[in-house]
Amino acid sequence: MSSAPPIVDIHLGQLSSTACALGAIADAAGTRQFLPVLFETISNFVDCDSLHLDYVQPYSSPRNICWIGSFGKDPDLIERTMQLYYQSYAQNDSTFDRIECERDVQLMQLSDRQVESRLRRIFYDVADIHDECVTYCLTRGVQFSMSVCRARRLPPFSLKELSILKHLALIVLPLAAMHESLVGAKHSGQEGSGTPSDTITRWLNEKLTPREAQVCSAFIQGMTTQAIAISMGVKPSTVETFAKRAFVKLEIDSRRQLLALAFNNALVEPSYSHIN
Repeated sequence: MSSAPPIVDIHLGQLSSTACALGAIADAAGTRQFLPVLFETISNFVDCDSLHLDYVQPYSSPRNICWIGSFGKDPDLIERTMQLYYQSYAQNDSTFDRIECERDVQLMQLSDRQVESRLRRIFYDVADIHDECVTYCLTRGVQFSMSVCRARRLPPFSLKELSILKHLALIVLPLAAMHESLVGAKHSGQEGSGTPSDTITRWLNEKLTPREAQVCSAFIQGMTTQAIAISMGVKPSTVETFAKRAFVKLEIDSRRQLLALAFNNALVEPSYSHIN
C-alpha cells in the first residue's frame, strides 16, 4: 500500500531529533531544570554562551520588565550578573525601546558596539559578550523575549543561525510563558530599579579603605579612570594607585575580575523554594 505524499518534506531523523529536543524543554517547564535544559537545547542548534528570558508587563507605565531566568556556560556568574541587571538597569535600557509588540516572532541582532557604553562595560565585558540575538513576540497578550549571547570565542551569529533561533522561538517563547505562569518571575521590575546594588557597596567597604572602595565602585558602574579622577578631584594617576592597592587586597588583576568577584560575593542567590 502506498502512502500519501507528505505535506511537509522533512527527513524522519530531523523530525525525531527536533521533537525530542523541544519535548525535553516542554517537560522541564515549571521546574528548576527549565533554563538548563533550554540552554542545552538551544546550544545544540546554535552554539552560544548564555541565554536570558524576560517579559514586559502589559500596560505598565513606566515600562516594567520582569526576569524569568538565565543560564549559560558560567551559571553562577550569569545568575549574579543578570540579577543586578534586572534589579538596577533593565528598566532604563534603551534596547527595549526598539522592541515593538508583535504577534509574529521578531528578531533583533545586537553587537556590543551598539550597546550604551556603561551597560557594555558592566554586563557585556564581564563575560566577554560581543554579539546578541533577541527574539520576541506577543504570547497570551504579553511580550516575551529570549536573548541568546555569544562571547568572543565564537564569531557573530550568521544569517542561518539567526534564522534557526527565530524558528526555535516559535516554540520556546510560548513555553517560557507557560513556565512563568507556573513558577512566576525571578524578579519583577517593581521590586527596585535605577541604582547599583547597595550590597556591592557594603561588600567593598568591608574589604577596602573608603577611597579604594570608591574607585572600585566607580569601575563597577562603568566609569573611566579620567571620569573617576574628575569626580574625586584627584589626578588619574592617583586613581590608578588606589585601584592597584585595592586589586592587591582583593587578589585580582583586572576590572573584569573585579566585576566577577563583586557579583560572586555581594549578590544573594535567588531562592528556588517555590519550584518543585
